[in-house]
Amino acid sequence: MSAQAHLNRIVSGTPPRRPALWSLLGVFLLAALNLTAPLAAEDAGEFRITDAHAWLSGAELLLDAQVLIGLNRGPREALENGVPLTFELQVQLVRKHVWLWDSVVVEHVRVRRLEYHALSRSFLVRDMNTGRQGNFSRLEDALQAAGTIDRLQLYSKPLDTNGGYEVRLRGSLDIESLPTPVRLLAYVSSDWDMQGDWYTWPLAR
Repeated sequence: MSAQAHLNRIVSGTPPRRPALWSLLGVFLLAALNLTAPLAAEDAGEFRITDAHAWLSGAELLLDAQVLIGLNRGPREALENGVPLTFELQVQLVRKHVWLWDSVVVEHVRVRRLEYHALSRSFLVRDMNTGRQGNFSRLEDALQAAGTIDRLQLYSKPLDTNGGYEVRLRGSLDIESLPTPVRLLAYVSSDWDMQGDWYTWPLAR
């Protein structure tokens, strides 16, 4: 059985014809294939911040940002076979201290769910925080929408004028939201390792 056919069976929920032990071995065989097969450059998974800007509007601290989301082969194949992907965009406002550890003043997590509908050949992006959603014919457009933060209210109280602040942002793929069989693959395959590094910049006031 090919790796693609095995993934199709996992996603569709079709009962396996082999004993449970062989099914488990098949899961780890597919994981091994994912670990050893080379990735094309355009399929490299990443969360890259291409634009980020925080500013004060009256007493509110607002944020605009664009996170470029690139999918590895594993998440891409799962998405095409009907497995929704959940992305988390984590934002923190951090207070800088000279003699003490830096402290997180506030943290926001924006959750975006990406689905593929084979019948309409369209991608659905749902903002799990607000309930807003949009349909896209191209995966690239859907990923751009999933990585967009527009006028997020970071903080609505006066900031201490005697201290310095910085904002940091990163993206990640939520492995725990995957269906159990696919989650087992994600635990052992580097294809699913898609947590980005913090992108940090000082808050100008």
